[in-house]
Amino acid sequence: MKRRKPFIILLIVLLIILCAFAGIFAYYKIQSDIVYSEVYIEAGSSKCDVTDFLKREAKDAKFSKDSTYDLNTVGDYPLTIVWKMPIFGKQKAHTTLHVQDTVAPTVTLSVDSIEMFITTDSPSAADYVETVSDISNCTIDFKETYDFSKEGSFDVTIVVTDSSGNSTEETIPCTILDDTTPPEITGVKPLQVAQGDAISYKKNIVVTDDKDPNPTLEVDTSEVNADKRGVYKVKYIATDSAGNTTEETTTIKIVSAKITAATEETVNAMADSILAEIIKDGMSQKEQARAVYNWVVDNITYSETAGIDDLLSAAYKGMYNRVGDCTVKQKTAEVMLNRLGIKNMEIEKIRDTRGHYWLLIDIGEGWYHYDPNLQLDGTRIFYWHDADLWNYSNSHGNTHNYDPSKYPTIQ
Repeated sequence: MKRRKPFIILLIVLLIILCAFAGIFAYYKIQSDIVYSEVYIEAGSSKCDVTDFLKREAKDAKFSKDSTYDLNTVGDYPLTIVWKMPIFGKQKAHTTLHVQDTVAPTVTLSVDSIEMFITTDSPSAADYVETVSDISNCTIDFKETYDFSKEGSFDVTIVVTDSSGNSTEETIPCTILDDTTPPEITGVKPLQVAQGDAISYKKNIVVTDDKDPNPTLEVDTSEVNADKRGVYKVKYIATDSAGNTTEETTTIKIVSAKITAATEETVNAMADSILAEIIKDGMSQKEQARAVYNWVVDNITYSETAGIDDLLSAAYKGMYNRVGDCTVKQKTAEVMLNRLGIKNMEIEKIRDTRGHYWLLIDIGEGWYHYDPNLQLDGTRIFYWHDADLWNYSNSHGNTHNYDPSKYPTIQ
């Protein structure tokens, strides 16, 4: 019996040690098992904290320095969490953060319904989407292939899908109309405005369409120079929502502003004063016309920038300022000839790169050409036959190329 006692004591000591180790191991296992092996979080979340990975509180727990993740990018991120444990000191555990996208895009449409014409280009699904809200890039497609080239009504379904495969569907009623009739433009007519005046191209212009209540109207004024006298082309283009168009073309004449002082009484008095100096008793009408011609040619300095269109204003400029272009000279002569009772009328060159005006006169022998402008080569065109004028014009770059259909027979 005495020999067995030390053995029992040893056995008890061993059991105590074994239990102590088992307790310590159990304590370690329990205390070290505080980190979840996987954590799932929705992409776009505002934050992700280390506490989201802990099974219970550990005040000094934190991510290791090499642990990184992006809450806005779907993916799997391996992370390491470190902390201190009583007795056992610094610990670490590995986990995985799964950033996932399970939320479908939020979609706002730009229209409540679709109404279009068979002539309209086929739309894309994106044409009807105003906004898309999602953490990732999205594709916008029609759910199926739709035929927008045939008249009829049907529903169109738009599918918006994010990069994770989440999708949102929106359905819009669609009506396809057949319209091949162009709009009608009324009220288009030649315009005339003075330099510096506002131009109202669309005044009195009306555009109507059999199906579109609001067709558009475009005015092409690209050829108009509102600062320079002349006649310019203006084009009106009306378009309905089906794409049908109508064009109307007219002209706008830019004329010079009137001179306030150029009243009929004043201009006639100025003309009479000059005529009193150049017209002598016993002169024939042809001699009188020649005296007027010579005065205009010799006393009015030519200047293209000093032109004016109004009869009284042009004559006033010619007699008072004594400077002007072909229009000023022609109209100055016209006023003087009118005061002498000599029959005359304006004639215009067919406009090419530039215009030109002169007169026809009739002193009882028929119409003759009368151009009170000294030509570049020094030629004076006074009382010319039509054939002579054409010969001169043809050999001098069409200086006097005119439309005979607009004028009486010229001698």
